[in-house]
Amino acid sequence: MNLTPRDELNGINKTSFGIVLVLFILTVIASRIFNRIAQAENPQPDSPIGIAASVGFNVYNESIFTLTVPANGLFGDFERKPPGHTIPPGGSYNYQVSTNLYKTSIVNIYYSYDYRNVGQTRIGNFVLDLIVDSGALGVKLKSMRMYITGPINYYRERSNSTSLYIRN
Repeated sequence: MNLTPRDELNGINKTSFGIVLVLFILTVIASRIFNRIAQAENPQPDSPIGIAASVGFNVYNESIFTLTVPANGLFGDFERKPPGHTIPPGGSYNYQVSTNLYKTSIVNIYYSYDYRNVGQTRIGNFVLDLIVDSGALGVKLKSMRMYITGPINYYRERSNSTSLYIRN
């Protein structure tokens, strides 16, 4: 029987095997570098676990004042941040506060009003805080807090109501 000598790689050319191995290693290194660059340019935000929802709050202007909210007077967890706006006498505005499980969401709205007519002047500001506290079973608490500077009256139908009525 005639045996032909073979190399230790069973006839595979050592040079081509080495080139394939080096190219594979370089491909792995390059893919990891480009993946890190892509993650640095487009980081994915950590999204909390839970179902997102929103709670609506209404402000009704039953006064003779025009309530003004500048664009820089809106802060917090809005579902969509509204633009600066006014609430004319007899008008209303609805704010949507974004909620999530186990989160307390707070929105701050800064109002100003200025009424001058036939010798009567009323100027003032107030801040309205809208608060939603969520737990495992959904919304636990909805509340409104108001901080007033100037002569203005307001009322709510119930202590846990999501509607605020401004009066003169």
